[in-house]
Amino acid sequence: MGYYTRITEADIFVSKDDFEYCYEAMCKLNDRDDLKTGGSWGAGISADNPRPEGLNFHPGKWFSWMDANYPETCKDMQTILYALGFEDIKFDADGNMIGLWYDNKTGAEDLFLQVIAPYVKAGGYLNWQGEDGSHYQYAFNGKEMIMKSGVISWE
Repeated sequence: MGYYTRITEADIFVSKDDFEYCYEAMCKLNDRDDLKTGGSWGAGISADNPRPEGLNFHPGKWFSWMDANYPETCKDMQTILYALGFEDIKFDADGNMIGLWYDNKTGAEDLFLQVIAPYVKAGGYLNWQGEDGSHYQYAFNGKEMIMKSGVISWE
């Protein structure tokens, strides 16, 4: 089960100077057990049990396709993006991120893109197509990511 989607067009720019800020924001998401949709039993604990004392993540809850404690296994922004299911990340000659591609089952990619949205250059976007032919866009305005529905029409 699941819903497959893919990026059909990308215009995105993240300065290499902001990669560490993006990484920190992505890692901070692991504190948000309420947003996690994956998991049920991990590290000997059920997702139904309370988070163990002293941990800033729940070992029985995780974001889809991610380790329960991904900040331990993913050491930079790019590694997290690959773990989420992004297949190709493009960089310019200066090392800035200029492309992002995805063709996979949906997981938590939207949550991670939301937290890096303040670091994505205003006017950037990712156009997506779902397995049922639906179209949507994640548009970045320099502060946040906005999801827009799309319809293709020919006249």
